[in-house]
Amino acid sequence: MTNYITSSLEEGEHIVLNGRLHWVSICEYIFSSIFLSLLGIGLIVAGALVHKPVFYIVGAVVLVIAVIVYLIGRLIRTRTEFAVTTDRFIQKEGILNVKMTEIPLYKVETVNFYQSLWQRMLKTGCIELVGSGGTSHQIHRIEHPMEVRKTIVSAINKQDAKIQEHEA
Repeated sequence: MTNYITSSLEEGEHIVLNGRLHWVSICEYIFSSIFLSLLGIGLIVAGALVHKPVFYIVGAVVLVIAVIVYLIGRLIRTRTEFAVTTDRFIQKEGILNVKMTEIPLYKVETVNFYQSLWQRMLKTGCIELVGSGGTSHQIHRIEHPMEVRKTIVSAINKQDAKIQEHEA
């Protein structure tokens, strides 16, 4: 799962936490797939009632499209990952075109946490990293957002302690 992230690690750096998107992040794909599946089944049943083979063919094609839509959602979820290392926050997105975002922990000034009532019930949420100069990076719909926040803050504190020890 973490090929890109592990290959980007510096010497002496290790992963503290691997994270991924919550299943809620692909809800639109799941609902679209369910709708298309019901439509495909409806067309196949209609074909059986009116004895028209074209309904079978169209229904089967719609069912195949439903499976493809679901698989695309799963690929998007499984191919978006992030990690907190001893030195950085790293996020990788994409399947064919890959985008990596890296933020050194010593440049992170604030870690914001956002979670609505529904998100709390589903155990998902958003983390925002605010860096020096006011730049920010948000990660939406992640699994266990409070645990991720705590891990990031802990890694930042350890990084700060290491820097202060080195300066002393």
